Order: sequence, then structure tokens, then C-alpha cells
Amino acid sequence: MELSQLEKFARERYIPVMLDDTKELLFNTVKERQPRRILEIGTAIGYSGIVMLSASERATLNTVELDEQTANMARANFAEFGMSHRVNVFVGDAREIVPQLTGSYDFIFLDGPKGQYETFFPYLTDLLEVGGTLVCDNVLYKGLVEHVPENKRHKHITVARNMRAFLEDVTTNERYSTKLYRIGDGVTISTKIR
Repeated sequence: MELSQLEKFARERYIPVMLDDTKELLFNTVKERQPRRILEIGTAIGYSGIVMLSASERATLNTVELDEQTANMARANFAEFGMSHRVNVFVGDAREIVPQLTGSYDFIFLDGPKGQYETFFPYLTDLLEVGGTLVCDNVLYKGLVEHVPENKRHKHITVARNMRAFLEDVTTNERYSTKLYRIGDGVTISTKIR
């Protein structure tokens, strides 16, 4: 199977997968940094995991997915791409799993529940090695982080406020050097410097 076929499968079933420019940025960042241990929050059907593992052939991936059925689809896709031996899929709520994770990672991709990024941030900072990379997708959250219109439903406003707090934290945190990319739905790439 080709990655483009997996993307088509996802889009036809309204399963969210990253946009092309975000995929290219993620692939190139992993290719440049060549991580060994990757943590991903938000597996979905394995698309972004496959992108990352394709870019660093020595890497292993621990990935967290809430939905059992989706996790099973991801496992099948990792197998299809010959990557099963490099992947552990954890099924459950990332809010419960992330605080229990141990060990260290040199690359973390955060693409899980958008309203929880700020909650995850201290745990991910502890897990990430100095010199490691934290990539966060959807940080502009449908454009609402910078401008919340009055007619939006409360849920979206709450998520946008939470994401705004996270974005402020990650871009001003003295332990990180962070760049915001205004592509897709907004991506930050942060290097842990201390």
C-alpha cells in the first residue's frame, strides 16, 4: 500500500489525517533530526506514525489512541507498511496514560485532544530529552485561537482558550526554543534546550 492510498481511504471516511503541507513539515523535521524514540499522542489510523517512521528508519514509536477500533485499524496499517515491530499502540485516554509514561523520548508528536495540550505539556516536558523535539499540530485550532467569534459554540470557545494558553506557554517557555508555522491548522516545532 502507498501512503497516498491510506490518505484517500481516510478522507473518504472522514477520518482526520494531516494536510499535505503539515505532513511534509513533519516528515522533513523527523528526517533532519533522526530520532530513536518517538512518542505520539493521537494515533488515529496510523498515518502520521507511518510518516514519521518512514523518515527515521532507526526509530521506534509509542503511540496513544483513545478508540479501540481505530487503534486496530492503525495496527493493521502499520503491519501493511512492515512497521509493526517498531510500534507499540497504547489504547486508552491520553489524560490517564501520559502521566504514567516512563523513560525518555527524543521526539514527541502531539496531535491528540485539542483542549488538553496544556494539561499534557508538563508531562511531555519531563519525558522529552534535552535536545529533543516537540511537534504540536492544530495549535491555531480552526483560526479560533487568535480570534474567537461570538457565534461559536461554547465547546469550541473553551478548546480555543485552552489552546491559546498552551500556545502562550510553549512559545515563551525558557526550556524551549519554539517556532510557529502558519500552515495547515498551525504547527509548532519546539526544541528542548534545557
